[in-house]
Amino acid sequence: MPDNDGKHKTSTRRALSLSFVQQGITLVFSFGSTVLLSRLLTPAEIGVFSVAAGLLALVNMLRDFGVSEFLIQEPELDRSLVRTVFTVNFAIAWGLGGSLFAGSDAIGVFYADPGVAQVLKVMSIVFFLLPFGTTTRALLAREMEFGKLAKINTTGSIARSVTKVGLAYTGFSYMSLAWGSVAGILVTVAGYTFWGWRYRVTGLSFTHWRRVLSFGSSRTIADVAREMGDQSPGLVIGKMLGMADAGLFSRGYGLVNMYRTNIIGAIQSVAFPAFAREHRQYAKAPELFLKALTYTTGISWPFFACGALLAYPIINILFGGQWNAAVPLMRWLCIAAMVGTLMYQCNGFLVALGRVRTVTRVEVQYQLFRIGITIAAAFVGLEAVAAAQVPVYLVATVLYYRKMRRYEVLAARKCIKALIPSAIVTLVTCIVPLAVILWPRFAVAHMVAALAIAFIGGCAGWLLAVVFAQHPLLHEVKLVVSRLLRHRLSRE
Repeated sequence: MPDNDGKHKTSTRRALSLSFVQQGITLVFSFGSTVLLSRLLTPAEIGVFSVAAGLLALVNMLRDFGVSEFLIQEPELDRSLVRTVFTVNFAIAWGLGGSLFAGSDAIGVFYADPGVAQVLKVMSIVFFLLPFGTTTRALLAREMEFGKLAKINTTGSIARSVTKVGLAYTGFSYMSLAWGSVAGILVTVAGYTFWGWRYRVTGLSFTHWRRVLSFGSSRTIADVAREMGDQSPGLVIGKMLGMADAGLFSRGYGLVNMYRTNIIGAIQSVAFPAFAREHRQYAKAPELFLKALTYTTGISWPFFACGALLAYPIINILFGGQWNAAVPLMRWLCIAAMVGTLMYQCNGFLVALGRVRTVTRVEVQYQLFRIGITIAAAFVGLEAVAAAQVPVYLVATVLYYRKMRRYEVLAARKCIKALIPSAIVTLVTCIVPLAVILWPRFAVAHMVAALAIAFIGGCAGWLLAVVFAQHPLLHEVKLVVSRLLRHRLSRE
């Protein structure tokens, strides 16, 4: 096992910087490929893949079996424990990969679309590849090796995006998305082998299988419940309303999903190991959670609020007129994401503190509510499904914060006080975008110019609000400006 002498460890701030750089590069390629694919593929073609990808995500929760979280939060590791984790994950992943391939035709019959079966067969390859990178990734995250993780994830993302667009351009339809995902995983696993060689697993073992299964069973129930809830809108829409509507929902969710994957994902990839390390060494994880919540809402709330206001020009300019029906969906999903920002990190925080069963109970409760309300909303229509996600996140937030009130620093009054600066920043950021939208004649006649003005005005409003509201993010802005000035002076 790697030693823990601190030479290879990264500070939380530097880890976040590395994670954001990696996710920023990933976002560029992901965003670019999404725009191009939206013009190369129809809503129905994207709907086929989104339904298959939703099903795959559910099975993937079983495949991971909580091994990453187990390795990160475990106080002490030895070689036999790491080997046991790898062995368990390997056996589960290959079993699920074979089962998914064998059952893909039946799933295609259920959705009355052979395309779903074709996509699942190709993407079952992913399950045979992932075990060779999962354990290494967890060990890299535990040791805060985010420089290496950034290199690995960036190369995988580039390979995935380039393959998707290239195959779609040559006429591979929805299969281009499936083969692109396989290419991305293949390159990522190769990256773990190359850059994560020091953390490679050498051998198999079942020595600690009871400990791994005990943690994994509770964690997997929570993960599967969460993923079932997250994927339920797309899966329900695909079955009840059709693949074209599933594609529209996927595109309406596109901006929210890109932000969650690349920005929230960058934060969460650092936050969980940071919570775990803070808890192991200083027992001050709640203070770090409150700080992370303040920072996250200071960025996410203005982004999603502006996304809701500017949904029409964003959808129309980026994806084309064939996707205009996704505009009201995007508005509702941005509002839901604003609420969801309050609880995105609660799951990882509680797991880092060892409260896995608490997370399981909360996830099962609110995801059952989500599935039920999504099915009911589908009888009303597509927009109702999107709107139903708002009360889902309200319920989830209430359930999670009730479980965290045992920590004095996370008392309701302290959380509300910490969120006031973020609320002020959000309101000020929205002034210019709102003014643009309230001038419909200009916004429609000069859509690109209107979006550019709204974007520049929103960024300026955000920066001014951060300064005058004395938001904690101001410290980070000053650090960035200071580093840029030092860099410029050093070059002169």
